Amino acid sequence: METSNLKTVALVGRPNVGKSTLFNRLIGKREAIETPIAGTTRDRLYGEVLWQSEKFNLVDVAGIEAGTKTEIDRNIQEGVEMAIENADLIVFMVDWSDKDNEADKQVARKLRKINKKVIIAVNKADNIERIEALEEFERFGNFKVVPISAISGKNTGNLLDAIVTELVTKNSSPIVEEEKESNLINLAIIGRPNVGKSTLLNTILGEKRAVVSSEAGTTRDVLDVIFHHKDAKIRIFDTAGLRRRGKIIKDTIESFSALRTARALRNSEVVILVIDAEEGLVAGDVHILGQAKEFGKGIILAVNKIDLVERDIREFMAETLDKLQLELNFIPWLPVVFISAQDGDNVKSLLNQVVKVSENRRTKVEQEDLDRILEFAKESNFQLQNAKSLVQKKNNPPIFELRYTREKPHYTQIRYLENKIRDIFPMEGSPMFIDLLSVGRNQKRKRSSKR
Repeated sequence: METSNLKTVALVGRPNVGKSTLFNRLIGKREAIETPIAGTTRDRLYGEVLWQSEKFNLVDVAGIEAGTKTEIDRNIQEGVEMAIENADLIVFMVDWSDKDNEADKQVARKLRKINKKVIIAVNKADNIERIEALEEFERFGNFKVVPISAISGKNTGNLLDAIVTELVTKNSSPIVEEEKESNLINLAIIGRPNVGKSTLLNTILGEKRAVVSSEAGTTRDVLDVIFHHKDAKIRIFDTAGLRRRGKIIKDTIESFSALRTARALRNSEVVILVIDAEEGLVAGDVHILGQAKEFGKGIILAVNKIDLVERDIREFMAETLDKLQLELNFIPWLPVVFISAQDGDNVKSLLNQVVKVSENRRTKVEQEDLDRILEFAKESNFQLQNAKSLVQKKNNPPIFELRYTREKPHYTQIRYLENKIRDIFPMEGSPMFIDLLSVGRNQKRKRSSKR
């Protein structure tokens, strides 16, 4: 993972006290899902906050709960503990309207035992009477108490002042210039629920950043983290599991997660679609691959859980590749990597492929090469005789323009021309687009009549 000079502030508290609402307000974006349902936030979310020329990382974590019984509960609380341990400052959020709460007192006792600065943010303390009645929270310990309203933003500036004051006294680094991100690869990990996306993220980062459980639908928010692989800098998005739209109920946590997953797909440059080795592709996987292709994203297919395959692995891989070739004949340039996210097998190869696909998206083809490719294509395909020139308009992803006279080339001819380009410049994992421009006689006369 990338190291940063910025200090880290962890936003903690029991479930449903408004942490995600405050997180979104302080970072200035709606990154965390906000609902009245307790326990909505499961993974740690990170965002940068700038206040009074000081910048810090803010972490929104799951609600602290006692008596965790299930595997997922234990993993969630382990993530909370890690966030607290790594933080430079703790913002302990409580709800004024539920101030006589035993769970808050348990959290306060826990925080008194650690050697960390703590600020108590009392939510819903939005009038004079409530602000003057904060004694209950002042008894929690030797903590600074700041009354706020997360939903309206009242007094959140005072909270930021208190945070910055504490960080500066700990020799916080001043704001630094934003790093140029021209070499940054935006990567999204997508796939159906329970195919191993969060396990893959944790293996890549070498820590339990995302909650991992055998329960489908564990990940709800989109995690966003930057790390380095060799000489590449990669921002990685781990998204909620993709379900069929008909199965998602409107205005639920799952519907909000689906919207964030779609946004992560749009904002990414390279997409890893993770599938289960034994289950293989389903219709939804094929749909999302087609969507990623239309969006111009670099695409990699990761076949996960090969550690669970109970027969000869080489034979299994060969059979799987043959089957995928038939199912994905519309994207023959799609690279396939067999991995075990659990054991880490081939995960480095997967990251190498991410870097390679990103480079392939930036391919620039010299005009003389394009001239030769078009000439050869016209010799081999009589139906391309109307083609006059082929030029590259841009890259990332590569977009070419084919100029023609008379009849518009059929899509099969365009596919044939794309294959001829890829014979010399494979651009594995990168989509390619060929736009058409008519330069017929009628068009020339129309242009000349405007002069």
